[in-house]
Amino acid sequence: MARLQRALRGPVLVPDHPSYDVARTTFNGMTDRHPTVIACCAGSDDVAAAVAWAQNEGLPAAIRGGGHSVAGHSVCQDGLVIDLRLLGGVQVDPESRRVRVGGGATWRSVDALSAAHRLAMPGGTYDTTGVAGLTLGGGIGHLMGLHGLTLDNLVSAEVVLADRSVVTASQTAEHELFWALRGGGGNFGVVTEFEFALHPLPAVWGGIIAYPRPHMRDAIRLFRDVMASAPDELTLMCYVNHQKVPEGAAYITVCFAGDAEAAEEAVRPLRESLPVLSDGLGLTSYLQIQVMQGDLPFGLRHYWKGHFVDSLPDDLIDAIVDHYLAHPQDGWDAVLIEQMHGAALRVPPDATAFSRREKCFNVTAIAVWEDAAGDADHIAWARRTAAALGERSASGGGYLNYGAPDEPIERVRAAYGDAKFERLRQVKRRYDPHNLFRFNHNIPPAEA
Repeated sequence: MARLQRALRGPVLVPDHPSYDVARTTFNGMTDRHPTVIACCAGSDDVAAAVAWAQNEGLPAAIRGGGHSVAGHSVCQDGLVIDLRLLGGVQVDPESRRVRVGGGATWRSVDALSAAHRLAMPGGTYDTTGVAGLTLGGGIGHLMGLHGLTLDNLVSAEVVLADRSVVTASQTAEHELFWALRGGGGNFGVVTEFEFALHPLPAVWGGIIAYPRPHMRDAIRLFRDVMASAPDELTLMCYVNHQKVPEGAAYITVCFAGDAEAAEEAVRPLRESLPVLSDGLGLTSYLQIQVMQGDLPFGLRHYWKGHFVDSLPDDLIDAIVDHYLAHPQDGWDAVLIEQMHGAALRVPPDATAFSRREKCFNVTAIAVWEDAAGDADHIAWARRTAAALGERSASGGGYLNYGAPDEPIERVRAAYGDAKFERLRQVKRRYDPHNLFRFNHNIPPAEA
């Protein structure tokens, strides 16, 4: 450990260090792992030194950015954690409309510093989400219709590889690595800095509109019907969750980036088609949109599982609601429905490793609870709900950013499709042939 500490500018935390237990805590309270060492890296040179140490010691390495991994990939048992939280800097260049973001940053910093220049890009729907994990797995956000997924706005990435070299991946350098980083997760190296394209931020109109419990099925149908003809400026997300809105059961988040009069007209059906329990829609700011659901604190227990489905027919909506109503009563379980639309659909399917470039719905059972005694009930509920979606699944795979910790390799392959999965395996073989970076929805290297 002394050799590792001499090689790093940042601190090295071992189990008897007073900060160790706090440092190993992540978003999902089900993740209770004890790494051999946590290397708090202050730059790409620190990361390279930590990777070298792990290789010499024969230890696997987990990568912690924002620590928001639902699957608990940010920390490992009996290995090295490469902790990037010291790399949380954000630098906005308003002239070039570019932002450089450290691998440990969260969306809170990116959104705030970009909005100060009236610029923005698609980011997480909770501003505590880590930039790295969201980007590498996709990035479904409130500006998806206008500007695509988060990964569609990635210009370049500085990456520390398993051989300790530091490269910059872009369309013109390390092209195959750049392709794989956009959807392939943390399989290929440690991204210490991202460069994103920013976009002018127009006026933003939106908020949350909620519906009474007897109308939850109709609320999902209304969401579906409005999104069927939604302009790029409008992104809706539908939640079935009676704990979030007292006396309600379904609510829709609204973000319209553009003219307020056009926004009013676009969402008129949301206000006039059903009885409304609460209506928080109006002129707002993008920063308010990003925090409109409040914080989801670290330490709660999570198990998420879902599918992309091609359509939402009435009978599937009924099945979703029936399964929701059967959830355990001691938590905050919900079903989230997001539709791929707008600019996200206009990226060529083979341009990135991300694979859902068709008009479809991402439906996810989100089990959230506090007491470990409820683990079996909540996990079983999420699995049952996802199984009900499985027959309608577009591919048999889900959105890996929301993936459960026990996703089998078959589901990971299905998330990409056979051709992309094999291409990713070839990239993995080139850049991480010994699978040092295995704490992720793992893509095993292709055989020699």
